[in-house]
Amino acid sequence: MNEQDVLRRIFRESGKQGSDVVIGPGDDMALLRPEGWTFGSPGGGGGGGVLLAVDQVIEGIHFERPAAGLDAIGHKAIARCLSDVAAMAGRPVASLVSAILPPDMTDDDAMVLFDAMRTVGERFHAPIVGGDLAVHRHPTHPLTCSVTVMGAATGLGVVSRFGAKNGDLVCVTGALGGSLDSGRHLSFQPRVGEAIMLRAVLGERLHAMIDLSDGLGLDASRMLEADSGLQIEIDADRLPLHDGIDWRGGVSDGEDYELLCLVEDGELPERVLECPFTPIGRVVARPAADAPAVVVFDGDARHDVASQGWEHRG
Repeated sequence: MNEQDVLRRIFRESGKQGSDVVIGPGDDMALLRPEGWTFGSPGGGGGGGVLLAVDQVIEGIHFERPAAGLDAIGHKAIARCLSDVAAMAGRPVASLVSAILPPDMTDDDAMVLFDAMRTVGERFHAPIVGGDLAVHRHPTHPLTCSVTVMGAATGLGVVSRFGAKNGDLVCVTGALGGSLDSGRHLSFQPRVGEAIMLRAVLGERLHAMIDLSDGLGLDASRMLEADSGLQIEIDADRLPLHDGIDWRGGVSDGEDYELLCLVEDGELPERVLECPFTPIGRVVARPAADAPAVVVFDGDARHDVASQGWEHRG
C-alpha cells in the first residue's frame, strides 16, 4: 500500500459534499460553514467557520513506549493535531481523544498519558471535551491514540496549503532536521500563535501554508496541485538547520512541525513571536511538464527532493 495513492483515490471518490463544506479532503483540516450557523463578523476576509482534523499516534510507528515515556506520548498525540490548526492559521477550540490501550497498562499509566494530553490541550485552549477508551485483549497490541481537534477560523480567514503563485517566496519557521534522533518530535510546540501572527502581519500576501510533519521535500510537493505548472526551488545554503544536520537531513527527516509558507514577494519579518522566520527559496514556473515539483540547489548541483520524507508504505 502507498499512503498517498490511497488518499488520492479517497479524495477523488469523495464526490460533491454540499455547500456546508468549504474545504474538504486534501488539506490540513476541513473547513465547514453549516447553513444557519452564525460565525460572527467576517472581518478582513474569508468569513468564519469550523475547522476539523483527526490524527493518530501508534506505538512502533510514531514512538517507542518505554523510551519515550507516557507523558511525552500524550504531549505528541495532542500537539500533532494542534499543528494542523496552526497550518490553517486557525484558533484551537476543543479536542476529542480515542485511545486503545494495551493490556499491560495500569490505571496509573493511563492517567499519566491522559493528564499529559489534558495539559497540552488546555495550554493551547483546546480542552478535551470527550472521547472513547478501550483496552485491547491481545498482549502485543500497540498503544494507539487518535485525536480529533476542532478549531475556529479567525476573522482574517484560514490559509489553505494550496494557493501557490509564481514568484512567491518560500519561508519556514524555526529550524529543521534531526527531530527523531534528538527527541524533539516528542516535545515540539505547535506554532499556533506564530501562524495567527503571520496571518495578521502578512495578510493576503500569505498565499499558502503547511506544517512540516513528513519532511520538507515531500510536504512542499503537496502544496503544488498537479496542474499548477509551478515548481518550488530551495537554496540549500539558506536552510535553517539544527546543529549537526546537513541540508539532506533538513529536507527529509520529518517530524519538525514547523510551518512552511508561500508568501508574495516583499518585506518579511525576521522573527514571529521570537521564532525565526527564514526565506529559503522561491516558487517558479515549472520548466517542463515532467520536471520535479521541488528541487534543492546545492552550489551548482540541482536535486529532486519532491519525494524526500516519510510516507507509509505497506
